[in-house]
Amino acid sequence: MTKLPSDAELAKLFHLGVTDADIAEQYGATVQAVNKRLVRMELRKKPIAVRVNELVKSVWPDVKTSRSGPSHHNAYILKNLKVYMRVQLGDTVSETQRREADWLIGRLVRDGVVIDYDPATEEGWAYVPRESTDERRIIRWPADKELPEADLQNAMELPLGGGYEAE
Repeated sequence: MTKLPSDAELAKLFHLGVTDADIAEQYGATVQAVNKRLVRMELRKKPIAVRVNELVKSVWPDVKTSRSGPSHHNAYILKNLKVYMRVQLGDTVSETQRREADWLIGRLVRDGVVIDYDPATEEGWAYVPRESTDERRIIRWPADKELPEADLQNAMELPLGGGYEAE
């Protein structure tokens, strides 16, 4: 395995927007090694991901997290929801992540459902029938929570065009 470049060179690549995967491939390292080094250098790669994660934590603070037993914070539905929101906010994601986010939106439209969270269930996150109060949102927004700023609201909506419009 090839050694990663100097901190200065790695910082330069980071600021040029080169992805962790591309850096890893270029230097024969793992993506995890690149990410770990960037974190150690205090270069946060995904400010948009941080915003999305903070939104989820603030709106659904009771999402189950556990090292033993059922956990909802790593649920497939939630991961794809977060990736979709990141894409809508202009973040760069892998081709696999983009496909999974597209699949999620396709399913929501095809089945006429939205994502909902119920901490009392084993699964936590589930697809539930779309209601008029959901408007174009892809997630059932809790009635007792204020909607976030406009860009985050837009990131939680079905995209315009591409047959995604809500009926």
